[in-house]
Amino acid sequence: MPPWVERPTVTIDLARARRGEPLDLPPEAIAASKALLGEVMTMIPSKARILAYFLALRTGNRFGREFKAAARLINADPRDIALANLSYDLVIGSLGCSTVVVPTPDGPVVARNMDWWPEGPLAKASYVVRCVEGDAWKFSSGGFPGAVGVVTGLSSRGFAVILNAVTTTDPVCKTGYPVLLHLRRVMEDAADFADALAMLSRQKLTTPGLFTLVGTKNEERVVVERAPKRHALRWGRPGEALITTNNYHLLDVPPAARDDWELTRTSCGRFGRLCDLISRTTVGKPVADDELLYWLSDDEVRQEITAQHVLIRPAIGEMKLFVPRYLLN
Repeated sequence: MPPWVERPTVTIDLARARRGEPLDLPPEAIAASKALLGEVMTMIPSKARILAYFLALRTGNRFGREFKAAARLINADPRDIALANLSYDLVIGSLGCSTVVVPTPDGPVVARNMDWWPEGPLAKASYVVRCVEGDAWKFSSGGFPGAVGVVTGLSSRGFAVILNAVTTTDPVCKTGYPVLLHLRRVMEDAADFADALAMLSRQKLTTPGLFTLVGTKNEERVVVERAPKRHALRWGRPGEALITTNNYHLLDVPPAARDDWELTRTSCGRFGRLCDLISRTTVGKPVADDELLYWLSDDEVRQEITAQHVLIRPAIGEMKLFVPRYLLN
């Protein structure tokens, strides 16, 4: 029996959510999302609720109706939903992730571990969330019902974006855009791969991040290394896998600051292990889901807080989400 379980897809009609109409979701998905929100809010002090008002100002209240729709869905406070979508910016140290993009004859294939606490409730609440407007598919997210921001996304316009956490000594940019909500904007607003690259590179952000951007062609593979106000581009090389863990390769960071975060200390080990696993196969040939999932489940790649394994094939608009089997017990 494989150590992973595939999760279902749920569909959310964004137009219905914005109109305040009820969303048709499985009861178990609603219950799991409610439990997850409760766990996430334990990390965020209640006094931080005032940030929900600043968030509305910073984003022009773009997501306000969706926050309210999610709150109605799980009987929560919209301010708590807003804060949950700021969780990356507020508690960046609890998120890790490993991402690999392999070139194949059918276009690039993405395999990523999402390492985020609380891993158990998150795994139980995880779905491929397919977001539509009426009959039109807009994007899919590896997330959970109620998650307005995006950590792992696939746009209908032919590109995917995957977030890995990173730390920097650059100060927080208080006027920057929240990371998860900016990725959501990219999912909806970017016209194509090139437009997404510009949006990921130029926007001032509150906190740093590593954005793996993948299009439908093997040459469309790049990691956008971001500090709040700086960026560098690390492109995938022809015939080689592009790997991202939790450290910069191009942006400068003082040596004393590189090992002060546990996930940074494991980053090079995970990067090296993925290189070793990939070296045992032939890059450039078709790669099966099971092979990718065994890479992600490897003891030297998977973390204690690994909650999701996500596979994406942008060329065919396909996203699959799996969770470690033991987390569902």
